[in-house]
Amino acid sequence: MKNIVFLCALLLAISSCKKNNFDIINLNGNKISALGHGGMGIANAYPLNSFESILKSLNIGADGTEIDVQMTKDSVLVAFHSGSLDNKTTASGRIFNKTWDQIKEARYTDPIYSNYRIINLDELFSNVKNSNEYSFFFDCKNFNPDTSEFYVNTFSNAILKIIDKYQLEENTYIELKRLDIIKALKNKRPDLKIFIYTSFAAAFEIANQCNLQGIVVPVDNVTKEEVVKAHNSGIMVAVFNAHSKNRNIDAIEKQVDFIQSDKLKHLLKLL
Repeated sequence: MKNIVFLCALLLAISSCKKNNFDIINLNGNKISALGHGGMGIANAYPLNSFESILKSLNIGADGTEIDVQMTKDSVLVAFHSGSLDNKTTASGRIFNKTWDQIKEARYTDPIYSNYRIINLDELFSNVKNSNEYSFFFDCKNFNPDTSEFYVNTFSNAILKIIDKYQLEENTYIELKRLDIIKALKNKRPDLKIFIYTSFAAAFEIANQCNLQGIVVPVDNVTKEEVVKAHNSGIMVAVFNAHSKNRNIDAIEKQVDFIQSDKLKHLLKLL
């Protein structure tokens, strides 16, 4: 009896280690790219968007990672998610009101994250080896309410500067909500891979009108039928909010092109 129980447990363990054979049909070469959310995702050993979190996601086999991007007062692109530095870090205020020198020593305030500091994209990519082998989604957090032509051009140029400096044009996808910045980037670089980030219906319309590469939506706010609709129009689909194993599976079954997951290790096992 003990031998039978042991054999069943062994078979279960072996089967759980195998990748599932999902029959994927999409615009990403009929495969789904597994991306980390800000690196390893929320509730991880490293803070979201930290160098350590991003590097670990790449080192464990992810196809790439999503990175939240904000711009300082002096046009430095910073990897940070929240609209304010308060509570999350030892600094305070809004990133767009600060110069990089004013915040570059800021560390995360959570006790388990206190050894880590925020990082800018130039520092990040100067320390990522073979960055052209991964996919990067720049989730542009334009908390700055400035809609002037100067701001739009400054932000657009800052994005392009990083892409050009590290030769990321083939493997970087820009997530944006603001139509003015989308149009500015398209005018400057028509072939740039831009994803619109809003509800599916609105994103689908804008992506068609502006000839965008794709759309970004929460995994729980898009159906498989909508994904097919996007694909039939030549529009790729990336999803986020995959913060559970069930949501990873749901995203795969919808046959999206990219999954930004907080359960990255689980997703990699599935794919």
